[in-house]
Amino acid sequence: MQTKTPPLRFSRSRRQFLQLSALASTAFLGMGFSQPLLAEDEERQRYGKTLVVGQALEPTLYDPNRQYSYETYRVDRHIYESLVGEDLSVPAAQGTPPLIPALATHWEVNAEATVYTFHLRQGVSFHDGTPFNAEAVQFNVRRFTDPQFEYFDARSQATMAQVYRHLTQLEVIDAATVAYHFSQPFPDFLRFLPQGNWVSGIFSPTALKKWGQDGLADHPTGTGPYRFVLRVHNDRTELVRNDGWWGKKPYMEKIIFRPILDGGTGISALQSGQVDILSRTPTDAVDLLSQSGFNVHDSQEANQLFLGWNFANRYTSQLAVRQAVIKGIDREGLVKSLLNGHAVASYNIVNHANEAFLASQKDYLYDPEGAKKLLAEAGFKPGEVSFTIITYDQNQSIIEWIQRDLAKIGITVKVVSQEWITYSSHLATLAEDTGLFTMEWGLISPQWLNVAWTNYILGRGKGEKVITGVADLIKQASVTTDKTQALALWHQVNQQFQQQAAFVPLLAQNRVFTSSAAVQGFNVPAQNFYDLTRVWLRT
Repeated sequence: MQTKTPPLRFSRSRRQFLQLSALASTAFLGMGFSQPLLAEDEERQRYGKTLVVGQALEPTLYDPNRQYSYETYRVDRHIYESLVGEDLSVPAAQGTPPLIPALATHWEVNAEATVYTFHLRQGVSFHDGTPFNAEAVQFNVRRFTDPQFEYFDARSQATMAQVYRHLTQLEVIDAATVAYHFSQPFPDFLRFLPQGNWVSGIFSPTALKKWGQDGLADHPTGTGPYRFVLRVHNDRTELVRNDGWWGKKPYMEKIIFRPILDGGTGISALQSGQVDILSRTPTDAVDLLSQSGFNVHDSQEANQLFLGWNFANRYTSQLAVRQAVIKGIDREGLVKSLLNGHAVASYNIVNHANEAFLASQKDYLYDPEGAKKLLAEAGFKPGEVSFTIITYDQNQSIIEWIQRDLAKIGITVKVVSQEWITYSSHLATLAEDTGLFTMEWGLISPQWLNVAWTNYILGRGKGEKVITGVADLIKQASVTTDKTQALALWHQVNQQFQQQAAFVPLLAQNRVFTSSAAVQGFNVPAQNFYDLTRVWLRT
């Protein structure tokens, strides 16, 4: 049986020792030691500690091709690496994180955006000592694309198809060069490589052979800056620094991720020093934490909360009902009252960090009388429209607010709330009485509109016969290599979505992460995940 171990913390005597050391360093300066010596000493003192991160959800699977949820990716992106990364040191206010080399040092793309050639970083090994090379990349890709491959995994294929469905060949040119060939232009492929869903993180072929398709998640083995140590479900995941990593040595010796699903418990853990970073800050605690010396980061991720429709439901399949629902939700009031103003109301399924975002594109403003009129004109009596909204625990209070708003326009809503993993497992088969379901994420690529169409309108929503006039536009936008032309097409897609009330955008929180005063170097980018390699703890 695994036993719980408390996070490492300094004793009073240890703190006193560090304070005396700092005084001694000052004294040495007075004796003529140079400033560079002091800088080097300060740099050394940043190493060798343990960082504890409180997560809002229990992670799913540490398998790059099977995992989902950003709380999972926030862990395993430090274990696995992709060919291309994003510079997550860029603050959210500065916009989209630029693409940077990772396991590929550089690459070329042909004019049609159908062939991507990557030159691989040499001298890199997986955590188990297996060499990283072109054969390892080929092994990874064949796992989810080649049914004739001995280690093919149908489950991974289903997950990764969003990115790789048009891949025709993974060509090994030499030991350090690979080329991806697609049957149609894929101008956003590079931006998809470091994403937190359909993860293209490279795992050790040796690990998969040893542990099997299901066992890889319990023994995650990549090339990243941290190595997996253990996972105790519903308690913690521990990573330790990979001193053989090719990049700049990370400061923290160990990182512990702790799932803390209750907001109040998370605040208590932060205040007592049991966690250093909290990844979901209750909005009613933002002001108190800020006044108490904690850093509540002012930033807006690529994440936003929205509702997807079950278009097979007898009521929500009708445009008038969908429009009435959107008009009946007071999003500004929700943000101001329930979230204490620490969020931004959303009127657009395209988030603020997305390259296709236009502030002028909005769906329907709050208009409860107009909502009632729509329902009456469609022949519905007050109270006749009734359906269930399913959600997960972290957003239950928001959905209950919506329940009250919709009651004011004569729509009866039942709320069913579950913990995240149970909830997400039920999304593939929505019950007939379910009218709406909760989802919370987004991408910074305009291809987000294609992802939302595929996953929430066609897949879970069964709305291919309800939302019309967009399929051809999406196909055209997805393969258009001229960025200006592509954006114009994506804007047309989004306009159609808004006119047909295809989604219910709700809000984007802008005070999500909180860190203690000791945490240095932690940045929240305009993305749904972060980089902990340059984070250190001040003592």
